[in-house]
Amino acid sequence: MGTGLVICTITDLKYKEIYLPVIIADILLLLCFHIWQGSISPADIAGAVIICVLFMVSSVASRGQLGLGDALLFAITGFGLGFMANIFIIMFSFILAFFAAVFLVVVKHKPRNYCMPLAPFVLSSFIFYVAGVYLPL
Repeated sequence: MGTGLVICTITDLKYKEIYLPVIIADILLLLCFHIWQGSISPADIAGAVIICVLFMVSSVASRGQLGLGDALLFAITGFGLGFMANIFIIMFSFILAFFAAVFLVVVKHKPRNYCMPLAPFVLSSFIFYVAGVYLPL
């Protein structure tokens, strides 16, 4: 999952696109992993689908300010880590994006309607979550 997020972050930064084949490959790998581990949860799958659909509706409502690829990224994190971890990643991604936007507007004097990719913040939140769970303090 981390590799897929890194690839999506690079393409989002470079081309402002998230490639669907990367998303599909990541979902299939996660599905195989969950089946192999016997850890597939219908509630987590439903949560990932609901989050993805809500963000897709938000993407249409905001006329693309939040991309469809970003909605699919949150589907991957939800499917891979579970519903509650996904809620953390979503909240922390938007908190990081908010601080970056404030920095860009105040310090770098970018316009308020400056478009910045969300994938780097999703990747950062994923790394922060995984480090918090798996690294002892």
